[in-house]
Amino acid sequence: MIRFALFGALALASCTTMTAYEAAPTDKQVLVPDALTETYETLNYAPAVRAGDMLYLSGVIAELGDGETSTNITPAIERAFGEISLILAEANADWSDVVDVTSYMTDVDAQLDPLWAVKAARVPAPYPAWTVIGVSGLYGGEASLMEIKVTAYLPK
Repeated sequence: MIRFALFGALALASCTTMTAYEAAPTDKQVLVPDALTETYETLNYAPAVRAGDMLYLSGVIAELGDGETSTNITPAIERAFGEISLILAEANADWSDVVDVTSYMTDVDAQLDPLWAVKAARVPAPYPAWTVIGVSGLYGGEASLMEIKVTAYLPK
């Protein structure tokens, strides 16, 4: 009888904890800067979603423009950082609010130095956590060099 009572109490405590853990944020907000409205409506994904104190940005592609080549990818990376800044600004945030970044790169060895150069000019200390992952390809084909995904912390 004592075993059953102890097991029942542990199970009840476990269920109570799981219910609180699984509770979804009630203040989820989709953020779409005016410049990205067409992308939102055509591709059906949000540039960013705010859930509680967290802001989750969709990946932003650094893509070669007309006449650009892989010998100078800095302009493509600058445009991607500019789009990230635009999305952050929609949430009244900036790079100082960013806590985590993941970069998916099609050629890590060739692209890392240009990425770090743009990062050094745009991202202030204290620096966010940053993960770099090599991939074989990205949405957009050969012109797409890297995708940068950002998470920011925005306490209310």
